[in-house]
Amino acid sequence: MSIIADILSGGASKIIDSVGAAIDKLTTTDEEKIALKNKLEAEINDYKISVIEARNQYEKQLTERLKADMTSDSWLSKNIRPLLLLILTVTTITLAYFTIFELNVSEVEKVKVWIPLLTTLLTTGYIFYYGSRGFEKIKTIANRCKKRTDNQ
Repeated sequence: MSIIADILSGGASKIIDSVGAAIDKLTTTDEEKIALKNKLEAEINDYKISVIEARNQYEKQLTERLKADMTSDSWLSKNIRPLLLLILTVTTITLAYFTIFELNVSEVEKVKVWIPLLTTLLTTGYIFYYGSRGFEKIKTIANRCKKRTDNQ
């Protein structure tokens, strides 16, 4: 993913410059150099557009999955996000308690392996849960405002 970020954040110009230097060695006329450089820039721009479209498509599919979960009749599918956060939070608090108060040094070393995993899961869970809830609320408010302006 860092390659994509590099390309989208200005790395494309570095790539064009380095390829341009190679082209300068291989071509003879200025017109050929300019034409090749323009083709490369067009290809990189097309790639950037396809990456952005893929990201947008991913977000749409994720939103559709969440909508399907919420319209389901299953209690578990509607409550999986809060349950996951509850389990991860309780696990993290329990691990922190035992690490600080109960375990000796050799036992703490065994538990340290799980800390990065729990940190990642908990952070991702909170961001996803509250981020998606916030997005849902913002979308609902935006739809209400749009309906009000359409009715006036």
